[in-house]
Amino acid sequence: MEILVAGGGIAGLAFALCLHARGLTCRVFESARQLRELGVGITLLPHGMRELAALGLEPRLRAVAIENEESVFFNRHGQLIYREPRGRFAGYATPELGIRRGRLHRVSFARSGCIRQL
Repeated sequence: MEILVAGGGIAGLAFALCLHARGLTCRVFESARQLRELGVGITLLPHGMRELAALGLEPRLRAVAIENEESVFFNRHGQLIYREPRGRFAGYATPELGIRRGRLHRVSFARSGCIRQL
């Protein structure tokens, strides 16, 4: 049996990686004719990174992302409003990463050995 995945975005590729990790064959179909790094920056929270790490993506993501140590907010006069540690600095086992959406997509695509058609 072969599983067909509609959409080669972040969710579609993550699903394909999960299937591949379980030994299931899949084919991903995407309407875009070529992969391009589109989109803005996103934050991969520790619980999401835990899942991506289980798929073997953490080393590649760390190479193209930044690890967030803290969130800091200031008012318009530059006075501190709020400061909070993030990811490993807040006690999580996995980091919180800031990454461009397109880079996450490219790393997921490169790791998706089960994708035959995109």
